[in-house]
Amino acid sequence: MSSIPIRIQRRTKERIEKMQSQFRLKDVKLTQQQLLEDALEYVSHHEDDFISHITRSEEAVEEDSLWQIIHAPVDMGKTDARKVDEYLYGGE
Repeated sequence: MSSIPIRIQRRTKERIEKMQSQFRLKDVKLTQQQLLEDALEYVSHHEDDFISHITRSEEAVEEDSLWQIIHAPVDMGKTDARKVDEYLYGGE
């Protein structure tokens, strides 16, 4: 079977390596390629659970107050540094 390289974020690569190490501690030796292939196989057999998980994750992000502030900013008009605490913390 031939393989082709794919680009993944460094954080994702680190997570794969961490999972690989955790499995190795349980005497399950998998290459990173095997780990990804098996994970995809598992997801393909549990599509409904996976979709439900993804949907819950997206909803949780959208309910996060920081996400709301970033995606729905409020224009406070012209202001200066003396008003920062009031705007951020609701007091003076």
